[in-house]
Amino acid sequence: MLDILYYVKAFESYLKSLNKSFHTTKQYTLDAKQFAEIIQNTNQINEALQLYAKTIQEKYQSVNSINRKFASVRHFLTFLQLRGVIGAYNEALLQPRAKQLTELAVLEHRQFKRALAYWPTQYEIAQNEEHEWLALRNTAIVYTMAELGMKPAELVRMEWRHIDERTNEIIVKASKSFRSLHVSPTLMELLNNYKQQTISFMPLSENSRFVWLGVGNKMGEPVTVKTIERIFKSMSEQLQFKVTATNIRYYAIQKQLEDQNDTEALYEQFGYARKGVLTEREQRFPKKQ
Repeated sequence: MLDILYYVKAFESYLKSLNKSFHTTKQYTLDAKQFAEIIQNTNQINEALQLYAKTIQEKYQSVNSINRKFASVRHFLTFLQLRGVIGAYNEALLQPRAKQLTELAVLEHRQFKRALAYWPTQYEIAQNEEHEWLALRNTAIVYTMAELGMKPAELVRMEWRHIDERTNEIIVKASKSFRSLHVSPTLMELLNNYKQQTISFMPLSENSRFVWLGVGNKMGEPVTVKTIERIFKSMSEQLQFKVTATNIRYYAIQKQLEDQNDTEALYEQFGYARKGVLTEREQRFPKKQ
């Protein structure tokens, strides 16, 4: 067989010409190099693929890792075919392996209730104005995520103009799209209360378009995803069980699925690009006792 390793650098340039991300280009190139090194002493392409598949499945335990490497190599082989380096090959040798559905971590009902109660309790016992405001902000953040199942990256993009009190709706902005979600009167009241106390605590914040602000932030700038992670980390330490933005989100999704049982209607509500992603999550939720 030709020295496939020789073509790895050209494959990297090819990926860059397609405007693949830095991470994708780097990972595909590393996987192509690994493939070339494993098969360098074989003579036939299908023999090489059998050796590669066997080696990768013995070396890696994660089905996701194996499938990702197979996908990279399929791209590399297509590149080689386009240049006449190799001919047809047995595609079945690089078919994705069946994924093992592991159970997702979702809060139990009592844990969810305790998580919702944590920051309101901190608000009640706050010793000064700053602690009181932070507890109210964090209460509003957790309640918003718990009701709407938003992702942290979506939460930190929230602006006051996205909230319509007349229709009780919030526009949620993702990286390349947006969706409109209904908000309960209780959550809308909480958001209004937070807004008024924020203006009282930080008068200049009235000029900021962002909803979620921080005490140490540059004036008017929103909190980051790291701030959201720290909020949940603090809750976990005090409650002595793990609370994350993800398991709060999964609780909201699971509850909606139980109430409506309609993935067709719900997958866009929770920001999934495809219905199949929500269906896969549903299959991995723990069964209720």
